[in-house]
Amino acid sequence: MTLSPFCAADRLLTDSAGLFATLTGLGLPHGSYVICGSAALYVRGLRERITDLDVLATGPAWQIATTLGTPRPAPSGHGLSVHHPHAAIEFVDRWTPGWPTDRLIGTADVIDGLPFMRLGDVLAWKEAARRPRDLADIAAVHRLRRMWTGR
Repeated sequence: MTLSPFCAADRLLTDSAGLFATLTGLGLPHGSYVICGSAALYVRGLRERITDLDVLATGPAWQIATTLGTPRPAPSGHGLSVHHPHAAIEFVDRWTPGWPTDRLIGTADVIDGLPFMRLGDVLAWKEAARRPRDLADIAAVHRLRRMWTGR
């Protein structure tokens, strides 16, 4: 049997809580979700660890997410969210205001078979939110940019 380049057996992404494996096990259809927030920094080596996954889901991926729990108002106050019953994974049906769902999903960077929010979008989102917990992440992205550009 030949394995596809993105099958679960080939998964390279790992985390101590097994969040990526749990997410992969749900079989969410590509093109209907994107992993947002700090996990997008973790997979690029800009964070040492993650404690949860924030997943923006639409269409068939959102339908699968709603089988895991009852949708409730999202903590952001924008849209709905569903929490995985056994893992620190939160699904939302929209990102914060001003972030079009279709664009975030459609422009995702695929890393080891999983779609992640583009780094520039993560930076712009964290700079706009500017929560105390975002400051180290913002600095890490700027360090990477300086390293790549020499500026």
